[in-house]
Amino acid sequence: MQRAARWSGMHVLLAAAAVAACLLPAAAAAGAAAAAVDAFLPPRLPDAALFQLLYREPNHFLQALGNISDTEGSLTRTFLSPAHRRAAGKLRKWMAAAGMRTWADQMANVHGVVKGLDADAPAIFIGSHYDTVVDGGKFDGALGIVAAVCAVKALLLEAAVGNGVVSAAEVERAVAAAAASGEGLDLADLLYDQAQAGRLIATPVRVIGFADEEGVRFHSTYLGSRALVGTLADVGVLRNIDNSGVSVAEALEQAGFDPSPASLRKMAIPRDKIKAYVEVHMEQGPRLQAAGRALGPVTAISGQSRLQAEIVGEQGHAGTVPMSLRKDPMAAAAEIIAGLERSCNGGNADGGPTNLDLASDESLVCTVGSMSIWPNAGNVIPGHLNFTLDIRSRWDANRKQIIAQLEQSMQALCARRGLSCRLHVKNEAAAVQSDEEVVEHLMEASVQAGPLVQRLFSQRQPLSPDPYGQPLQTCAAGAEGAAGCAGTQEAGGAPPLMVSGAGHDAMVFAEVTKMGMLFVRCKDGISHSPLEYVSPDDVAAATATLYQYLRRELLAAPPFPAASTS
Repeated sequence: MQRAARWSGMHVLLAAAAVAACLLPAAAAAGAAAAAVDAFLPPRLPDAALFQLLYREPNHFLQALGNISDTEGSLTRTFLSPAHRRAAGKLRKWMAAAGMRTWADQMANVHGVVKGLDADAPAIFIGSHYDTVVDGGKFDGALGIVAAVCAVKALLLEAAVGNGVVSAAEVERAVAAAAASGEGLDLADLLYDQAQAGRLIATPVRVIGFADEEGVRFHSTYLGSRALVGTLADVGVLRNIDNSGVSVAEALEQAGFDPSPASLRKMAIPRDKIKAYVEVHMEQGPRLQAAGRALGPVTAISGQSRLQAEIVGEQGHAGTVPMSLRKDPMAAAAEIIAGLERSCNGGNADGGPTNLDLASDESLVCTVGSMSIWPNAGNVIPGHLNFTLDIRSRWDANRKQIIAQLEQSMQALCARRGLSCRLHVKNEAAAVQSDEEVVEHLMEASVQAGPLVQRLFSQRQPLSPDPYGQPLQTCAAGAEGAAGCAGTQEAGGAPPLMVSGAGHDAMVFAEVTKMGMLFVRCKDGISHSPLEYVSPDDVAAATATLYQYLRRELLAAPPFPAASTS
C-alpha cells in the first residue's frame, strides 16, 4: 500500500511537470539551469536531424530487421539460426553508425557501448531481444533495441553540436544526404572515431540485443540476459536440446562461440558496473490503446507459476457405463477449470468480480492453455488426462493464494468423484518491482519530451486512416495545442502506470540492479503474431522519450566540457 501511495504521489508531481512542459521555451529563455542537463532545455539539433534520428530511422530499422527471417513469408528468427546471425550483423552495423564500439559475446548477445568521460563509472544498460517466436511480429523485442540505438545516436549528435565538434550546418547536410540515400545517418561522417564519441557524454551507456529471450529453440528463456548477470550456469540450461537433439552448448560451439564455464564467468558483468537497466517494449496487451495513451512506465512485472494438473479416472465405453458409475476425469477437469476462472475473477460477461477477496488485483490472470487426454477418442470415457495452468499476479501472495485454493478444491472434488488428482509445479518466478527512481525519471521524460514529439509529428505526413481506430492523441499536457509522447488525454498529462503480465529480460537484470521499463501501445493488444503493430508515431514517441531520459542521465552540465580529438 505504501508503494501504491508513492506511485499516486508521483502522478500528482508529474501533473505539475506536464503543465511546465508547455512553458519550455519561456523557461529556457529565463535561464533555467539544472545539476546535470536541464531536462527542460530543448534539444540542440535542427528539426530535420531530430526527425531523421527519432522518427525516420527507428521505423526504417524495424522494417528492415523484420525482413530478416528463416522462413519465407513470415518472421521466424530463433537462437543461432542463419537469420539470427544476419540480424546480429545488422544490429552491429547500426550501433557502429551510432558512435558505439560493438561486439558479440559468447552467447551471441550484441553489445554497443559508449564509454563516457568517466569510463569507469557504472553504465546505464538499455536493451531487449532480437530473437522471435515462430511466425512472430516485427516489434516484439526489436523495438527496444532500435529505440535505444537511435536515442543514443541522437544524444551523441546533440552533444557534438553543443560542444562545437560539428556545426548545425554540417549536421543538416549529413541528414539531407542520409534521407536522400534512404540509409541511416552514420556518425563516422561527422566524428573522428568512437573514442571522440565517448568524450561527449558524462558516463557510460551500453545497448544490448539479447540473443535469446523467447526460448523457442531450446525451451530456455533469458539465455542472453542470464549469461550477463552470471546466473546462466545456475539453471543448467546448457544441456537443453532442440528438436534435432543438439544441446545449447553444442549449438554455441558450432556457431564459433565458447560455452565453457570459464567463458561464462568472464561474460558476467560486475554488479557495481551497472547503474540501471531500462527496457522499451511493446505492451503486448490492450490497455494503453483502450486508454488512448501511447506510453506507460511499468511499475512491476508479474510473478508467474506454471503448473500441471493430473487427473486419473476409469476408462470406459461411452455408451454402456451409466452416468452414476462413471469416474470421468474430463468432467472433473471442466469443473476445476471453471472454478479457477471464477477464482481469478473471470467468467462474467459484465466484467464484474467473481472473487471479492481478490477483486482489486487487476494483474491476476489464470490460463489453461494445453490439455492431453488418454485415449482421446470420441466414444471412450477418458482414463486420465493432464492440463497446464499458468497463474500470474504482480502480488506473489495473491498468486500463492490462488494455487493453495486450487489444490484444496481440486483434492476435494476428486475425492467426491472417486478420482486421483495431483498438482505439479513446473516453474515459478517471483514478481519483480521496478525501481521507483527509474520509473519516476521515465515518467518525467515522457512528459518533458512532449514538445519534441510535437516537432517530430509536424514533419511527417498525416496518418490516414488512424491505425488504432480512434483519435490519435499523444498529448503529454492537457493544455491546448501541446502534444507529447505520453499519449495522455486528460489534463495533467501524467502517463499511466502499467504492470507487465509477460516476462522480460528486465526481470533478470532486476536481480542485480535498478530496473525500469517503458511500454508502448500496440494495436488491439496483439503480439507473437504477424498482426502485431506499433504505429510509426508511437515508435517515435518511445524513442524520443528514451532520448530525453538519456539527456538527463548522461549529458554533462552545460556548457559542455571541451572534447579533444587526439
